Amino acid sequence: MKRRDAFQNIALITCGTILLPSCKFNSGFTVGNKILSYDQLNIINKVSEIILPIENLKIVNPENLTQFIFTMLNDCYSPDDINYYLSGLDEYSEFINTKNNNHSLIFDNINSLDGISEKIRFFINTTKDLSITHFTTSEFYMTEYLNYEYAPSRYIGCISI
Repeated sequence: MKRRDAFQNIALITCGTILLPSCKFNSGFTVGNKILSYDQLNIINKVSEIILPIENLKIVNPENLTQFIFTMLNDCYSPDDINYYLSGLDEYSEFINTKNNNHSLIFDNINSLDGISEKIRFFINTTKDLSITHFTTSEFYMTEYLNYEYAPSRYIGCISI
């Protein structure tokens, strides 16, 4: 084999392995029996970021916030609640499209949700509860704010009684 052909093949394989992870193979995450699109994932991300903005904190968790929300929905909620959550997500996305994709308009008056349906309230409240649960169960929150120490704790040898 010629050297030039070998280098071309190596360059082709290298470019292929670099570009392969950036390809989108699936269309989203599965919640209940429905596959969510990336637009719906972005809506859930935006809502959870508006509710709990933690972008400047150094939080290391085994799964990100949307994966946590989907895991909790699939494992802890009934199929009726999951369908209600997803229908609230659909209504919220239609509502936001009428407001020119401005999510902050709905959260400016979060205490007075008079013009919003019950499904959208359920969607927002469930996303809020799961976002707060994700944050308050993180190692960062436990060690920095609650001064939590792991089970055996420290050994303090010489203490006068």
